[in-house]
Amino acid sequence: MPPIPDFPRGPRPAVRVGPYLATMPNGVFGDPLLHVRLAYQKRSLLIDCGEGQKLAARIAHQVTDVLITHAHADHVAGLLSFIRSRIGEWPACRIYGPRGIADNVAGMLAGIHWDRAGRRAPRFDVFELHGAVIKSFLVAAGRREPDLLEEITGTCGRLFTDQHVTIRAIELDHMTPVLAFSVTPAANVRVRRDRLDALGLEPGPWLTVFKDKLLAGKLDASVELPTGEFSTASALADELCFVEPPQTLVYATDLADTPSNRKRLSEFAAGAHTLFLEAAFRISDVEQAERTGHLTTRACGEIALRAGVEQLIPFHFSRRYEKDAAAVYAEVARVFPNTVLPSGVIAADSS
Repeated sequence: MPPIPDFPRGPRPAVRVGPYLATMPNGVFGDPLLHVRLAYQKRSLLIDCGEGQKLAARIAHQVTDVLITHAHADHVAGLLSFIRSRIGEWPACRIYGPRGIADNVAGMLAGIHWDRAGRRAPRFDVFELHGAVIKSFLVAAGRREPDLLEEITGTCGRLFTDQHVTIRAIELDHMTPVLAFSVTPAANVRVRRDRLDALGLEPGPWLTVFKDKLLAGKLDASVELPTGEFSTASALADELCFVEPPQTLVYATDLADTPSNRKRLSEFAAGAHTLFLEAAFRISDVEQAERTGHLTTRACGEIALRAGVEQLIPFHFSRRYEKDAAAVYAEVARVFPNTVLPSGVIAADSS
């Protein structure tokens, strides 16, 4: 993987997972915020929404889903500016979180006067995980309380799925319920440029149309080519493509180091490509980790090892280590060697 540059707020990991580019705008010491951009779709997901670097308007406008682990301030403080960015003729954004998140979002909206927004005022479809049940709510400006729309059963933690992505969650314990999320893309359809050239076809928007039909299983659907001719999605797939299997991204932070949390999270993340996992405290500060319901660097590495993930990105470090990030990474890497180290962070001897 290419080197990742350092930034003033500390290391800001960025990785490509299948068709996604995942970045942490606030770095590993700032409030948790993961921006996941879906390639070729002008669509983004946010996981947690801590305060920090303000998202550019073009990014905020293309966010379709916001995944909130829990409503502690450092995970939701950026929601207010995000809500403001949704003023306009935008479709409702989906927000997912633990029980009570609909009230949290409604409370933010209720604290603002929307008299001049009119029909441009923001609205959200909010989904809460209640054990085996998902409750959906409408939360909109001008409504004092969330409107319960339906209760959905039998999802096995699957919050959302379409032809491009599936989002799942499990509940963990942080002395309050918190969620961990997985984001799994559909199989990644890669178009061979040599085959395009051989067939005399120029790349363009038609490829997106073709991929959408292929991923939706519409194999007999007709696709117009740049030449004005037509072909089926199935025939084009045979001629032009190879398919990469899905690569899952898992995100978990703010969880106590308990046997139950370890078991549930390692099973949830089993075989994932990339695990974003907190490493809040160094091993020498294990008592502080236990008091506050966080993981140590050792626990972070051990969970990744047990899950068998391809790579680990530790984050949400205590600010007490801002002058020695290398030591934090070194402790994680001793347990799980395939830990992503941003450039400029040279791990201490891990022998």
